Amino acid sequence: MKKLLLFSLLVFAFTSNAQVTWTTQNTNFPIDGSYTGDIAVIDANNAWALVQRTSTTNHQRFSKTIDGGTTWTTGAIGVGNTTGLGIGNITAVDANTAWVSVFPTTTALATQGVYKTTNGGTTWTRQTTAAFTTASFVNFVYFWDANNGVCMGDKRGGYFEIYTTTNGGTTWVRTPSANIAASATDYGYTGKYYVNGNTVWFGTDGGELMRSTDRGLNWTKITTPIPDFGGGTDTTSIAEFAFSDNNNGFILKETYDGLPSPTFLETELFRTTDGGATWTPVTYGNGIFHGAIAFAGPGMLVTGGSTDGNFGSSYSLNNGVTWTAIDGLSHTMLALKSDTVGWGGGFATTGVGGAFKFNNTLGTPSFNTAKFKVFPNPAASTVTIAAENADAYNLSVTDVTGKIVMTKSLNGIENTLDISSLSTGAYFFELSSDNSKDVIKILKN
Repeated sequence: MKKLLLFSLLVFAFTSNAQVTWTTQNTNFPIDGSYTGDIAVIDANNAWALVQRTSTTNHQRFSKTIDGGTTWTTGAIGVGNTTGLGIGNITAVDANTAWVSVFPTTTALATQGVYKTTNGGTTWTRQTTAAFTTASFVNFVYFWDANNGVCMGDKRGGYFEIYTTTNGGTTWVRTPSANIAASATDYGYTGKYYVNGNTVWFGTDGGELMRSTDRGLNWTKITTPIPDFGGGTDTTSIAEFAFSDNNNGFILKETYDGLPSPTFLETELFRTTDGGATWTPVTYGNGIFHGAIAFAGPGMLVTGGSTDGNFGSSYSLNNGVTWTAIDGLSHTMLALKSDTVGWGGGFATTGVGGAFKFNNTLGTPSFNTAKFKVFPNPAASTVTIAAENADAYNLSVTDVTGKIVMTKSLNGIENTLDISSLSTGAYFFELSSDNSKDVIKILKN
């Protein structure tokens, strides 16, 4: 529905001796003062970046790298109508194949929707079966591979306009209302989504997170402590979110005093370990930046943006409690594929800047990785679950047919679990924290 305004200032200072750094790269956007609004990371060498507007002109352009960002090549996203159509996000699977979501910025236009290129961005073709119309609004598109994708728009006919495809977008099929949890809210936001594995989340103007664990076929609703994820309905609230798995996630909230000239008031961080059933405020020290949040692999959380008028980025290895500064640059977004592969967005001036490449010499923080034990094995009526380096974690028990027979949210070093109600046989105990997952086979006597 509504576009978000990200950052309007550029800071050039850089001071850091951390073991996590950024390398500034030139995206070669030809529009002076433009910024990177989205990056689709394919692997360590290949990525596509999307330029965003800083004026009423819609910059329908991308930049692409095939050599890890040493060189970026820019091109036009040929969807027409630069005054009425904007580009919401970009997703890609290789150096030739990419998709963009295209939304109306003035009056609603029937030519909005999902566009695809198969020749490296030379030409773009609208995929008409994702039938976003003049009464609708596309917010994002995402592809897991060359065939499987999802796109999402605001409510039409009383429920969110969500489509899935299994053939690269040649045919899009709308997810029926029966598969989408009822929601009082009406709108999503362009580019306001997060993907981890087969799970995708998007935020709404009612402070809800909609989640699908099967690539868009079915959706549940998560209630959060956030009144509005984009500031379109409640102008005092904007928030970003990131999940390391289906249970463990964070929301980074910014509070303002409202329009027409919003003044930033505070940043809050919330954490869930049970998939969003409950959210706990995280008490943190200095160094957190609002504007973007992402996981860089297990155990490392990264933020980028601004705080108290200062720009920069930082990372945490202990679930957001303490933060280490990385730099003092303006980061417009984060796209981290792993603990060693990723980029951040920035401003570009006279062809200089626009992207930051992620450098992590820490590697995966193995000292934070949880270790789980379940004993005795075989067991009769109870088992003890022991956890190292996990303040909170989740248990899911399945039988040999794959049926889930028990779920629990646990914390502490040891927990005793009553399994006397389980039938004799083999069971699989899946234990997951924000930085680790184990599956342990247990025999029940």
